[in-house]
Amino acid sequence: MKHHKTKKAFTLAEVLITLGIIGIVAAMTMPVLLGNYRKQQTVAQLKKVYSVLSQAYTMSQNDNGPSEDWINSSQEINTENVKKYVQTYWLPYFKSIQECSKSGDCSYNTTAAAPNGSADSSLALTGNNRYTIILTDGTLIAFVPFSWDEEEQTQYWGGNQKFYVDLNGPKKPNVIGKDVFIFAIYGNKIAGNCMTSSEAYINNECSRSGGGQCCSGKIIRDGWEIKDDYPW
Repeated sequence: MKHHKTKKAFTLAEVLITLGIIGIVAAMTMPVLLGNYRKQQTVAQLKKVYSVLSQAYTMSQNDNGPSEDWINSSQEINTENVKKYVQTYWLPYFKSIQECSKSGDCSYNTTAAAPNGSADSSLALTGNNRYTIILTDGTLIAFVPFSWDEEEQTQYWGGNQKFYVDLNGPKKPNVIGKDVFIFAIYGNKIAGNCMTSSEAYINNECSRSGGGQCCSGKIIRDGWEIKDDYPW
């Protein structure tokens, strides 16, 4: 006499419980996975624009001599003179760009906010004597070859020749350290902002309570990586 084995099947309740557990695990892990992906994507974009700026800088120095000689400090600091600087020393070394000469051009109608929310730490990427371009991949670069004297409340040529970069142009979030970063010329090369500062200073400035303007320097010092202490 043959005995037939009874095959056990999952009940509807068991299936629903399993699906519920899978849903909970997915809900817990997906934000982490998405966050890590966005961090990796940001670093990749940052490396790309760093490479573009570095190549343009090298070619311009080959044609125009040392960058410390590019600044004419006897000129007034205004959009027109900054435009001449950009068109002479930078634009010939970029491909297919859109130029933005005043606030609101290239659809960039806002300033980039700081992680700490301070208006004093926000960045204007168009207008205010900056001259801005948009690359073919949508990256926005503002050229800022002057600095601000806090004591005198005036601008002066040089200090560092800086670049404000928005990796996705006018699209949000427009936050320093997330899609907006600063590069500068240090020691005859393009470098992350604050690269000559101490690690403690960079970590304090690139934090949720800081202005975020040293975040490019922090990412580069951390081996082109956004680590857990980064104000993401």
